[in-house]
Amino acid sequence: MSWRSGGRLRWAAVVPFALVGLLGAPVGAGAATGARAPVEQAAEPAEEGVLVPSYEAGLTPEDQKVRTFLTQNAVLEDIAAYASERIVLPQDIPLHAASCGEANAFWDLRAQDITFCYEYLEELAPLLAAQQSEGTAEERSAQLDQDLIGETNDTVLHELGHALVNLYDLPVVGKEEDAADQLSALLLASGDERHVGYALSTITAYAALADAAARGEQPLKAYADEHSLDAQRFYNWVCWLYGSDPDQYVPVVQSETNPDGVLPPERAARCPGEFLQMEKSWSPALKPYLKT
Repeated sequence: MSWRSGGRLRWAAVVPFALVGLLGAPVGAGAATGARAPVEQAAEPAEEGVLVPSYEAGLTPEDQKVRTFLTQNAVLEDIAAYASERIVLPQDIPLHAASCGEANAFWDLRAQDITFCYEYLEELAPLLAAQQSEGTAEERSAQLDQDLIGETNDTVLHELGHALVNLYDLPVVGKEEDAADQLSALLLASGDERHVGYALSTITAYAALADAAARGEQPLKAYADEHSLDAQRFYNWVCWLYGSDPDQYVPVVQSETNPDGVLPPERAARCPGEFLQMEKSWSPALKPYLKT
């Protein structure tokens, strides 16, 4: 399987399909791991499972607004279809959108389902809106909706990574959260133009979260969390996307002639190797379960 992308570089991408806006009326077009050693693989499952999306009623008006945004844009259905194109699942996995009382998303090993919390987009939307500084109000609104859908894709695919580790008993050396981030990056960066756009939206989301963290005092407990810090995840994603195709994404690298690049050249030099290591880590482990 090749994870490499044929998509264009679009740091301010607008994917040409209609979205139903979260913050306004419908808008038209324009709108975690260490290295893994190869292991003996299990036999392919006799029956193929799928992600099974559902949307619970929102418990607050804000939650209900996010539910409407997700349902009218068929966000979970699109993610489920994309996952089915790429990976064989050993069983059906329920994928719930729900009110959780907190901004979160998680794979539940006991229930063997994935939950995406409405509150996550509620928290993220104003931070992403602050990242929009170019274009008309309609274009900024369209880009915001695109970024929210893109980060939802990343989040669900990240949780699917946890599910695959558990259900297929895949080896993980290092932090599982980093391994799940890497699987999401591999799936999006190797997709069609729309999914590459979602990878760019994920980078924008981590930039927004890192900016928000930088404006306040970082609590000590943040360093104890199993996830990497948002700023680290931002640079990781930029590095991985650049590493997937250095010629295509060279504008992200800082240089004397490109001071606006976001990726320090010292890190950029290692990114193609990092991406190759990600391929070598995930592809052999998932080989029996990959479709393309």
